Amino acid sequence: MRIVVLDARTPLTSLRRELRYTLVRLRQRSWTKTWVTTFEALLKETETAEGELRKLQDALEDAEAELDEADLDLDRVVMYTAQLVRTELTGSLRTKLLTALFGSERPSDVIKPKLGEELARVKTWPAVLVAAPLAKIVAQKAAVEAVVKRCEDAEKALTVAQAAMAGCKVKTLGPLYDKVNGERQALGGEAKKQAFTGSGRDAGEGLFRSSLQKARPATIVTLREELAENEAQQKLLKDQLADLEAEQAADDAAAAAELQKAQAIRDLEHQQAELEAKLAELKAHAAGR
Repeated sequence: MRIVVLDARTPLTSLRRELRYTLVRLRQRSWTKTWVTTFEALLKETETAEGELRKLQDALEDAEAELDEADLDLDRVVMYTAQLVRTELTGSLRTKLLTALFGSERPSDVIKPKLGEELARVKTWPAVLVAAPLAKIVAQKAAVEAVVKRCEDAEKALTVAQAAMAGCKVKTLGPLYDKVNGERQALGGEAKKQAFTGSGRDAGEGLFRSSLQKARPATIVTLREELAENEAQQKLLKDQLADLEAEQAADDAAAAAELQKAQAIRDLEHQQAELEAKLAELKAHAAGR
């Protein structure tokens, strides 16, 4: 009798099914009373671990969602700040401030990364904005500081949630799977002994669900259920792919529009500089007379 070792990566729902299957089979045999108690305790421990893991998964998913929302908030602040500078300032003052904030990058490029480089850059903005030549732009410093704090808090919350999940795998799930595998092996050993003490040649046959999975024939119902699950999963993946492709197309269109706008601004600034230089030359010439 081969007893499959359950990998710790096996979902707890599958582990629970394995234990429940074995319990049903154990309750039908005369020599397994103490083993029923053992596997009932394992089932209870598994269900407790399921509840703990569900809470940790919820906390992790909540932290991921908050981080994504904070990132979106940061993107909004970045784009608004860029628009504010472009609207309120002109000429060299605008160029210098935009360079101090964005370097050689366009705002639409700055917001593309998931936090990371974007947050590192925006963290430097308060020191830049406080020296801005216009009070309305200086006032944007408060909004920048608020969104930076939100992003930092979201990153910390995610780190805590990830650490809690990792800790659960080490402290709870790993030992649980080891215990279940150990008791399954011990049960298999006891079943072999019973085969030689009057309980029958097949005392341990069929105790473990995994050993029967390949041999169990498919039915129309099970195949339809499996096909429906696969179709639902494929639809979910296709929907996710369509969303990502639409998002990429929107990003590309926005980047192209931003590039066109930036080029138009550069052309106008160049024309303005030429006109200012020509005007200064004419004034100087008139003053020389």
